[in-house]
Amino acid sequence: MSWSPEVQYLQELRRVFAESLSKDNYARGQATGILEEARRYRPDLNNYLVQIFVSPTTDEEINLRASAGLMLKNNILTQYDRIEGSAEMLAYIKENIIVGLTQPVTIIRNIAGSAISALVARGGFKKWPDVLPKLLAIAEYDNAMVQEGALSALSKLFEDSGYELDKDHEGQQILEFMMPRLLELAMSPSAKVRAQSIMCLNQFILRKTPALFVHIDVFLATLFRLAVDPDPNVRRNICTAFVMLLDARADKLVPHLNGIVDYTLHCMGDDDEQVALEAGEFFFSLAEKQELKDQTLTFLPKIIPVLLRYMVYSEGDIERFESMNEDDADMEDRAEDIKPAYAKTRDAHHAGDQIEKRDLNGIQVDDDDDFDDDGFDDEDDDDDFMMDMSPDWNLRKCSAAALDIFASSYHENILQYSIPTLQQNIASPEWPVRESAILAFGAVAEGCVDGLSSFLPEVIPSFVQALSDPMAPVRQIACWSLGRYSTWICFRSADVGYEKEFIPVLQGFLKCCLDNNKKVQEAGCSGFANFTEQAGGLLIPYLAYILRNLTLCFQKYQSKNFTILYDALQTLVDKVGYAMKSNEYIDLLLPPLIERWQKLSDDDTNLFPLLECLSSVTAALGEQFAPFAPPVFHRAMTILQKNLISLQESMNDPTIEIPDKDFIVTTLDLLDGLVQGLGSLAAQLINQTEYPLMQMLIMCMRDPVNEVRQSAFALVGDMAIGAFDVVKPYIAPIMTELIPQIDSSDPSCSAVCNNATWAAGEIALKLGEEIRPFVGPLMEKLVVVVAVHGYVEQTIVENAAITIGRLGISCPDMIAPRLEAFAGYWCKALRMIRDTDEKETAFKGMCKIVAANPTGLKDCLVEFVEAIGLYTEPTQELAQMFATILAGYKNLVSDWQAVIMNRLPPEVRGSISERYHV
Repeated sequence: MSWSPEVQYLQELRRVFAESLSKDNYARGQATGILEEARRYRPDLNNYLVQIFVSPTTDEEINLRASAGLMLKNNILTQYDRIEGSAEMLAYIKENIIVGLTQPVTIIRNIAGSAISALVARGGFKKWPDVLPKLLAIAEYDNAMVQEGALSALSKLFEDSGYELDKDHEGQQILEFMMPRLLELAMSPSAKVRAQSIMCLNQFILRKTPALFVHIDVFLATLFRLAVDPDPNVRRNICTAFVMLLDARADKLVPHLNGIVDYTLHCMGDDDEQVALEAGEFFFSLAEKQELKDQTLTFLPKIIPVLLRYMVYSEGDIERFESMNEDDADMEDRAEDIKPAYAKTRDAHHAGDQIEKRDLNGIQVDDDDDFDDDGFDDEDDDDDFMMDMSPDWNLRKCSAAALDIFASSYHENILQYSIPTLQQNIASPEWPVRESAILAFGAVAEGCVDGLSSFLPEVIPSFVQALSDPMAPVRQIACWSLGRYSTWICFRSADVGYEKEFIPVLQGFLKCCLDNNKKVQEAGCSGFANFTEQAGGLLIPYLAYILRNLTLCFQKYQSKNFTILYDALQTLVDKVGYAMKSNEYIDLLLPPLIERWQKLSDDDTNLFPLLECLSSVTAALGEQFAPFAPPVFHRAMTILQKNLISLQESMNDPTIEIPDKDFIVTTLDLLDGLVQGLGSLAAQLINQTEYPLMQMLIMCMRDPVNEVRQSAFALVGDMAIGAFDVVKPYIAPIMTELIPQIDSSDPSCSAVCNNATWAAGEIALKLGEEIRPFVGPLMEKLVVVVAVHGYVEQTIVENAAITIGRLGISCPDMIAPRLEAFAGYWCKALRMIRDTDEKETAFKGMCKIVAANPTGLKDCLVEFVEAIGLYTEPTQELAQMFATILAGYKNLVSDWQAVIMNRLPPEVRGSISERYHV
C-alpha cells in the first residue's frame, strides 16, 4: 500500500513552517521546537517534507517549501539509517525528490539537487542504481530550465560521490554512456546548460577517469570552440578545465600550450572577476610544472609583465582605501574582525636541544609559505603578503603567488622581464603602482635574491622609505617585503656596516609597530619577527631600544594585534633571551606583560597567545623571573584546576559544555616554562601550593587530545630535571601512563611519543636503580621505535636511543641481553648528533651495556667504533670508557686493523688511532 499524507497534519505542518519563518522571535522559537520534536518522534516526517517541498504553491510559499526541502536534506545526512529502515519511505523520497528538478523556481531545483546528492552520499550509487540514467534523461529534455536543474544535480553528485563510479565496472559503464552526451550538451543553445555540462565533465579530470579521457580530444576541441563564449560561467569553467588538465594530462595541452597561454592571459583581463581569477590560477599551476619548464621558459616574456600588471590593486580596492580613515588605532576591534584564538602546538622536546623548533605533528609549516589556497596562513598571518587588507583570494594575490613560484623555478630568468618595470614603478607617483612594485620585489625574494644582489643596495632604501609612505597599504607591503629580505640584509651588514641597512630597517619595523593604522601595526610586528629570526644575536646591542618600542605597543593596541605582538616578543626572547637577564631589560619587558595578564579573565581565549609568550619569557629569564613567579604560578594552577574540574563535570553530565582544552595546553606550557626557568625555585613553589599538581598532571596524561598529553609529558620531563623530589612519589602512576605513549605507529601522535620518550630518559637518569621495575616494559617500546629507523621522525629515534643509553647507566644487566636487537640502529641514530650532555649520558650507558655483553656487537662493531670516532669532544670520563671498550675489542678481534679499522672512513680511522691508540 503506497503512502499518502494525512491532510490535516500536512496543513498543520505547513502552518508550522510558515511560523518558523516569522519575524516574531517567540513564534519562530515555538515552531522550531515543534519541528525538532517531529524530527525525533514522527517516523514519516520526511515523506511530509518531500510532499510540501515538491507541491507547487503560490510565490509567497516558496520560502516555506525551501525550508522543508532543506530540513529534508539535513535529515537525510543525519538520519539516513532511520530513513533506510523503511524501504517504502526511502522509495517515496527518491521518486518524488527528482520532481523538484523540473520545477520553475531556481532555489527549489538547487535544493532538490542537494537532497539527491545527500541520498547518494549516504547510500551510494548501488542503492540507487537508476539515479544517473534518470538525471541524464531529464538533462536531455527539450526544456533548458529542466536541463539546468538536472545538470546542476549531476554536478553535485559527481563532486560529492563521483569517485565511487571509478571503483567498479558498472560505474565505469555508466560513465562511458554519459560522457558523449555531456559533451553534446556542452554545445547547447542555453548558456547555463553549456556551463553546467563543462562543470560536470571537469569533476572527472583530476580523478583521471578513463571514460572521460577516452574522449579527451573531443573534450579539448569542445573547450576550444567555446573559448570565446559570451557567458562568463562558460569561460570560467573552461579556464578551470585547463588548470585541471595541466595537472592531470599536461601532455595533451603541450601541442596547444602557446594558444592556451595566450587565452588565459587574455582572460585575466576579463570583466568577470571569477573568470579572471580562474585564468590566473592557470599560471599558478604552470609555474609548478617542472616537466614543462623548457616550454614555459619561452612564454616568460609575455607571462611576467601580465602578472605584474594584475598585482596592482583593483579600482574598487583603490577607491575603498582612499575613502577610508587610515588612522584607526584608537577604534575598538569589531567582534567579526577578531579571529578566534587557538593555542599553537608547542614544539616537541629534542635530544640535546629542549626548545628546538620542530613540528612533529605531521604538518610541515614553512615560514615563507605565504600563498595558502585561501590567501591566509592557517597558523598565523606573519607572512601573508596581504594580511587582511584584501581578505579574499583574488587575482592580485594569485598573480603574486604565481610570480613567487616562477621566481623559485626560473630564478634569474624572470628578472630581465620584470626589473625594468619594477625599477620604474617603485618610484611612481601613483601609490597603487608603487605598492605593486614592492609586492613584486617581495614575491621574487626567495627565488631571485642572488640575481638581485646588484639592485638591492638601491631597492632596500626604497623599501625603508616606503615604511613612511602616506598610504597604509604601501607601508604594510613594505614591511612584508623587507621581512623577506631579512637574511640578505643581516649578512650584508657584516660587510658594509650596520648603519647602512640593518639599523634603518630595524627602526622602520619598530616605527610601523607603533603606526596609527592597525594593519600596518600587524605588518610591522610580523616583519620584525621575521627580521629577528635571521638577525638573532645581532640585535643584542639594540635590545633596550627594541623593548622600549615594543612595550609602547601595549598602550596602543586593540585586542586583535596583541596576538602578533606576543609572537614578536616570543620570537625575540627565543632568539636572544639569554642576553635579556639584566634588570634594565626585565623592567621594560615584564610589567606590561604582567599587567595584560592581570586584565584578562581566566576564561578569556586571548590568554592563549599571552600564555605561550610568557612560557618562553619565563624559560629564558630563568631565576630573574623569580620576583614575578608566585602570582603567575598561582593563577596558572587556578586556571588548570578550574578547567580540569569542568572537564570532569562535563564527562559526568553531557549537558555541561566541555571546556576549551587550549586553556589546559597553554597553562601546562606556562608551568613548563616556569620549571625550566626557575629550576629548584620552581620546586619550592610547587611544594608551597595547595593545588594537587601531580594528580592534575597525571589526569592530563590520560587526556584523549594529543596536544594535552604532549604538553603534560614535556612538563613532567622538565620537572624530572628541575624538581625531581616532587615527581618521585608519583613515578608508578606516571610510568603507567607514559609507557603506552611510546608508540611511533601513529604519525598524528608523534609529538606525544617524542615527549614521552624524552621524559622517560630524564626520569631514568634521576631515578637510578629504582627504574628497574620499568626497564622491561620501556625496552619493549624503545627497541621498536629505534628499529623502525627511517619511518619515524628522526627526533623520536634519537630520544629513544638516548633513553636506552640512560637506562643502561643504572641497569646494564637488564638491557645487555637485548643488545644485538638494537645496537646497529642505536649507532645510526646517535652517530651524527652534536655533542651534548644527553649524548654523553647515552654513550656512558651504552658502554656499560656493551661491557656486560661484548658479543652483542658482533654484527655492528664497525658502526659502534665509527660512532665513537665521530664523537668530537668526549669528557675525560667518557673517553676513558671508550678507550677501555676499544682496547678490549682489539684483543678479541684477531685482525683488528683489517676487520675493523680499514673499514672506517679515513678521518674517523685517524681520530680513533690518535685519541685511543688502537
